[in-house]
Amino acid sequence: MNPFTKVKLYTLIVILILAGGILCACSVPAPNPQPTLGPSIDNGVEVVYFHRSHRCYGCLYAGDKVRYTIDTYFSDELASGELVFMTINVQDDVNAAIVNKYGAYTSSLFMNKVVDGVDHIEAVTGIWFLLGKDQEFVNLVKSEIEERLE
Repeated sequence: MNPFTKVKLYTLIVILILAGGILCACSVPAPNPQPTLGPSIDNGVEVVYFHRSHRCYGCLYAGDKVRYTIDTYFSDELASGELVFMTINVQDDVNAAIVNKYGAYTSSLFMNKVVDGVDHIEAVTGIWFLLGKDQEFVNLVKSEIEERLE
């Protein structure tokens, strides 16, 4: 295979992976919904994973790895209320208020550092480039949470 054909093939593969992650035209049904509005905190970090009603492999992977990271490295902060974790279906009308608050519209991860009741919401988009790379994915989520807990 000549070098030009390889480049075209790799480019096509990258585009397909990114399009799949962004569109997430999924066929796997979502698990039972969790509470739609988490506890209100005055100081701490909210980690919110948004998903669509039907979830693809990448969406399920991301949600599972975020949950794993929090359970593994931040159980004390979670138990104390310093860290709050929520999984929210963006397509469920009952979640409209929190979806609007975060500006979510599809599968996405947001972190909100709350200081004296003031939100500092940021999207964490780098996770989508680490699907299937367990340790790198966990390390990214862990460092993003640690940075906000400081």
